[in-house]
Amino acid sequence: MPRLGHRMRLGIFCEFAGLLFAWGVSASVGGEVVHASRWIAGDAAIYLELSQPSPLLDRLLTEKYQNALTAVPGYERYTESEAYKKAVAELARASEKLGTTWQQGLRDLTAGGIVLAVEGEPGKSTRSILIVTPSDPAFLTRANQTLLEMARENAESKQKADPIKSAEYRGVTGYELGKGAYAIVEGKLVFADRSKTLKLVVDRVLDGAKAGASLADDANWIARRTQAGDRQAWGVVRLDRLRELDPKRFAFQGDPNPAATFLFGSWLEAIRKADWALAALSWTDAGLGAELTLPTPSAGYPEALKGFVPPKGRGVKKPVNPPGTIASLSLWRDLSSIWEARADLFPPEVVQGLAKLDGVAGQFFGGRDFGTGVLGALGEEWRLVVARQDHSNLKPVPDMKLPAFALIVDLKPGGDDDLPQRLKVAFQSIVGVINVGGVQSKSPPLELGSETIEDVTISTARFMLPKAPLDAKEPVHSRHNFSPSIAQVENRFILSSSVGLARDLIQSFKSPAKPEDTTLLIEADGRELADLVEINKTRLVMQNMLEKGHDKTQAEHEISVLTQVLRYLGLARLSVQDSVEDLRLKLNLDLGK
Repeated sequence: MPRLGHRMRLGIFCEFAGLLFAWGVSASVGGEVVHASRWIAGDAAIYLELSQPSPLLDRLLTEKYQNALTAVPGYERYTESEAYKKAVAELARASEKLGTTWQQGLRDLTAGGIVLAVEGEPGKSTRSILIVTPSDPAFLTRANQTLLEMARENAESKQKADPIKSAEYRGVTGYELGKGAYAIVEGKLVFADRSKTLKLVVDRVLDGAKAGASLADDANWIARRTQAGDRQAWGVVRLDRLRELDPKRFAFQGDPNPAATFLFGSWLEAIRKADWALAALSWTDAGLGAELTLPTPSAGYPEALKGFVPPKGRGVKKPVNPPGTIASLSLWRDLSSIWEARADLFPPEVVQGLAKLDGVAGQFFGGRDFGTGVLGALGEEWRLVVARQDHSNLKPVPDMKLPAFALIVDLKPGGDDDLPQRLKVAFQSIVGVINVGGVQSKSPPLELGSETIEDVTISTARFMLPKAPLDAKEPVHSRHNFSPSIAQVENRFILSSSVGLARDLIQSFKSPAKPEDTTLLIEADGRELADLVEINKTRLVMQNMLEKGHDKTQAEHEISVLTQVLRYLGLARLSVQDSVEDLRLKLNLDLGK
């Protein structure tokens, strides 16, 4: 086998190998062909499999996806570079020699799937193995020979030495590839991070794995593969094995970031205790779907984390989506329970800082205890909505059109009847504090007001307009996007940055939704965000020119590409479900719809 440290320049072959490593996933093979997983150690820490490369490749080559790639920083510059043009020319030449197109050639070379695995022993360097199974082993052999010949021809034309470093081991010819090596073994293309690893794979293939030594015989791996189902790509990470290989990096010891604990408390605990994590990916006409699954701790979650996990069947409701919704979030959190367990969840310095909230609660909520008197009266469902505004109804219309956002929290039924009134007083007090600060910055004050819609009273605050008409040549300040408002619809309390969004939310809550068995639901609409970018295009182009030094044409192109990508991403939906057995995160993208 080749020694480490030498470099081999195979032209476009390196580009092809780089593409395979960039995908980093694996494949399954039907019929009598030996599955690549049989060549992987049973205690492998990471296993990734792309079982259906062709459908994914077809979607990657669509015009919509290729157009979306132009938004990647540096992508267009790279496609215009001499290195890229040379690689494309070499690829075209190789395809012609093989009597195919590069697209079909790539399909044929990867049709049986791609497998990437990481193995290792404690105290030693890990080893990486990539196995590619073609539809026709003979085509793989021809492709390899063609690329080797092209590399030698290129070197000879430049009067350079033979760039191909190769050696034979047990009848298998291996080739050097940077610091790694590759070989064709039993009709499969095997890449390894070093020659020693490649020899190990050859030994496994020729000698056969001992009973139970192969990953394909591991009961846990078989269970995960069954759980992944008929996905185009899937992978499993042995978290327990990673902790053995590198305890410092993967033991996740020590106090986590307080903000991370507050947002992800029980999920962080699942990562710390889980033995494995399963990921799966599918890309169909319906869109792109990804799923991550971890087992819950075998002994359950500690008592301190009960405020993070909803009882079965009592999770959040479907996110509310008023007209123009850009994003909508629903999160289950029992803040009263989290507050009571703060000493167990956060470091002492954070607990001391939280104690100051009792004083703030005393000022704004009539001396109530923050834990029991304020948080204890609030429900467990928290919602956040971001939506486009109808800026034509704003007076004056600001130059930079910003979206409105609102926080909605449930009030516990049968709780403190005085709390809604206290929340209103707190709102008025905060407006007063803002006005005091506005005096120093010479900002116009906020005027309190109210209006009624659907028998619901909205308390509002609007910036006072000057008596003299505004100068048409002067830009209208972005503060006029805001008209802070509060309202209560049954047991839902709304705090909105805009009275318009408050009105829309009141209408939306007229149709009650049922709880889902989910802890977190997020929906985001790239099309609505793209519309907002279009509305602000003139300002964004000017900002781009000032910050990046682009001319107008370049700036307009960047903004146009951004809107195109946002529309391509379409509607996204993220959910997190906690159950007794596992934690499941699901992401779905309705691409291009």
